[in-house]
Amino acid sequence: MIEIEIRAKVKDFNEIKNKLESIGAELSKSIHQIDKIFGHPKFLDENSMIIEGGIVPRIRSVNGGCVLEFKEINRKSGAGMEFKSEIVNVELGLDFLKKLGFTEAFTVDKKRQSYKYKDFSIDLDEVEKLGFFVEIEKMTDSYDEKEKVKKECLELLKMISPDSEIENKKYGDLMQEIINKKS
Repeated sequence: MIEIEIRAKVKDFNEIKNKLESIGAELSKSIHQIDKIFGHPKFLDENSMIIEGGIVPRIRSVNGGCVLEFKEINRKSGAGMEFKSEIVNVELGLDFLKKLGFTEAFTVDKKRQSYKYKDFSIDLDEVEKLGFFVEIEKMTDSYDEKEKVKKECLELLKMISPDSEIENKKYGDLMQEIINKKS
């Protein structure tokens, strides 16, 4: 499966929640998610930013469960490969990633409310140090459909949050920029 995802910066969620309710989107879950993000020299540029097409692993902790994920970063197209596997605990994931040459870069701490609308996943994310974001995601089986699916995601965003600003950077990029400014 290919994940097509867009992200937008918003002021808050009040109007968006009302709009989601009015179109029939259903709140599916609310979670507190902590992602430990890792880097590898092969996939980093001179500013420690993940290069386009690079692979980023993360260990995601949610409600006592842990998942090790590898994501291909494609900021422009919003499409990329993604592989996930449940792990017993964070330490097991840390040991595995160290053996592969990855080092921990930072943590992204977010509170997420997830909605379902037709074939879309809509996430309202409050991210510590970064602010409020809307993410809209849809899966496809074909790279040939990625532009069509991305357009559908953008149309849905315009419907629920017309004043939002598209953010092409991943949360990890935004966090790395904060780290780089402090250096």
